[in-house]
Amino acid sequence: MNKIVRFLLLAVFAMSSVNLWGDDKEYVVGTNAEYPPFEYLEDGEIKGFDPELIQLLSEKVGFKYKWANMNFDGLIPAIQTNKIDIVIAGMSVTPERENAVLFSMPYLTSKTAFVTNKKNPIKGLDDLENKTYGAELGTTKEATARKIKGAEVVPFSNNTAALIALKNGRVDGIVMDESVAINYAESNPEDLLYVGAVDGEPKAIGFNKASTELKEKIDAAIQELIDDGTIEKLKEKYGI
Repeated sequence: MNKIVRFLLLAVFAMSSVNLWGDDKEYVVGTNAEYPPFEYLEDGEIKGFDPELIQLLSEKVGFKYKWANMNFDGLIPAIQTNKIDIVIAGMSVTPERENAVLFSMPYLTSKTAFVTNKKNPIKGLDDLENKTYGAELGTTKEATARKIKGAEVVPFSNNTAALIALKNGRVDGIVMDESVAINYAESNPEDLLYVGAVDGEPKAIGFNKASTELKEKIDAAIQELIDDGTIEKLKEKYGI
């Protein structure tokens, strides 16, 4: 009888392992695909550094996934309420966010940068005070802008709206990650000018607080991709 019980317990354990990492589980990955080169839409598909990283991680860890594209400020509430399983959106790790979600080990660090309108330019990093800035709602970039002396900050639901406001002269500058700022300036040479960058924060993948096993498996996979040079090659590919 003891042998039978042990056999049944092993069978149940094996089935639970299959359920967690097998074909019957499709993880929902949340992002905000308006932040090139981290994530963006191309021919209706979500592309960029983060999506390619997720694909590599899914192959290493062994899970299927689908995307949920939403506003950035909705990502953390969605992970907290289990509407999504994973968040990857060029998200910086902060103490406040660590209280709300479980973060993976960082996969890269990115500086914070400023872009201005050529018609009403910010002349450099020593000319940031007393200006009006657009920033995506709920991001660390919004917090950075609010720390500038005399700055007026206009939050936007997405970076596309902030970009339009900058082109129309409604704000003097917008705040975003360095690679994104360079991308925006190079894509809009007639209107925009890259100002410069300051220190930023590490980027990581977010999970629900209860998803410790998933975090541990993805952490191990991220470390492998760092060690074998894959992430560095991705950074070079996307200009990060």
